[in-house]
Amino acid sequence: MKLPSLSSLAGALFALVAAVLLSSCGGGGAAGNPAVTGGLTIIPNNGTVFAGVPFTFQILGGRTPYVMTSSEPGLLSVPSQTDSNSIEVVAANPGVVDVGLQPGELPVRTVNITVRSGDGQTAVSIMKVGINFLTGLGVSLAPITCPIAVPAGATGIQACSGGETTVQFDAIFNGNLLGDHQFRLSVLRGPFQFVFPQGGSGDSIVVTSDHTGRVTAIMQVTTGVPTQIAVLRVQDLATGVYSDTAFTITGTRNNGTITPLPAKVTFTGNLTTDCGVGSSDILVFDGTAPYTAISSNPQITVTTSQSDSNPGRFTVTVIGNTPPCPTGTIIITDAQAARATVDVTSVAGSGKPPTPPAFDVQPDAITLGCAQSGSVTAVGGSGSYSTNSANPNITASVSGNTVTITRAGPAAPGTGTMTTTVGVTDGSTIKTVDVTSPATCP
Repeated sequence: MKLPSLSSLAGALFALVAAVLLSSCGGGGAAGNPAVTGGLTIIPNNGTVFAGVPFTFQILGGRTPYVMTSSEPGLLSVPSQTDSNSIEVVAANPGVVDVGLQPGELPVRTVNITVRSGDGQTAVSIMKVGINFLTGLGVSLAPITCPIAVPAGATGIQACSGGETTVQFDAIFNGNLLGDHQFRLSVLRGPFQFVFPQGGSGDSIVVTSDHTGRVTAIMQVTTGVPTQIAVLRVQDLATGVYSDTAFTITGTRNNGTITPLPAKVTFTGNLTTDCGVGSSDILVFDGTAPYTAISSNPQITVTTSQSDSNPGRFTVTVIGNTPPCPTGTIIITDAQAARATVDVTSVAGSGKPPTPPAFDVQPDAITLGCAQSGSVTAVGGSGSYSTNSANPNITASVSGNTVTITRAGPAAPGTGTMTTTVGVTDGSTIKTVDVTSPATCP
């Protein structure tokens, strides 16, 4: 019997190894593409993901590469193609949620994730993207205590002038309700404050969720404010993330009536020759701030022209003190055009003015040279003096109590002598001064 040669044994061994290698690779044409191992599956095929939280899909079966699409790529983005069996995604916060959700149900947006394998199989995962963090179930303002009637047909009224309102929301993060978690509530816009449990109120308050994850606070709206939009902010103290809520404050009307106190102001002078002057405050009750005020008489001023407080406050001042005494009206209007008036009167006093001393001028005679001046003093009488001279070369002027008399020049020794009478009067009595001066001044 003839034995095989060494070379033929080596060839047979090589052929056997090659066959084994080809068998393990699934055939020479499929070395880079795994064989189908079963039907294509994406796990989970339905469920809920929360915005901002990483989530992983598993793709099983089929043949790579996998082509992926999302029905809401802006909300839940996936790679367009992958060879991996594990895909991590992060969803955004949905701005629009599914219709037909029940009250208290988690706001979600449904997204379809479709996977197509290299061998043509298709699988779909139906996922709901849940709104995350403070916007989870939203901020509600109820119940409310309104001292005024809500207008018929009004909607969205959540607070009212002078009333208290409960602020509530659920502390949701990663889909979980967080108990014993702190938040800050702040006033961004509007005439309201938060009530502190220990008493008092302020523009911000730190609150803690209860063991169920519920947060409750009380806010109070200023009395007498007009209807307006207000905004409050809820901020997580641990992360700084915040959410703002706008709501309507219903204002008061009070049947168009405002009440100024006092309704009449009178200023009285001391003497029968003096008008009353001074200042007085006016408070405005009821109605709706801001209030405005104007005066009908320029001798009666009112400050400020607008008051934002409730009650409103204005200051009336009379500045004319010489008869005839001024009278006028202050017209006050509130934010809803309600109007009221305050009468302001200034009257002279009853005291008699003191009798002035008798009118006199001293000395009653002076001597002047050419181009010289001299003076005399006027006292008593009305205190208001004037002069008169019959000689154009002799002039006189008054400054206060001093009467200055001047002989015209030029300055030089004159010739001859003359006497001129200068009259000084207080309006009712005339006194004279004899002025002796040269008749001629060269």
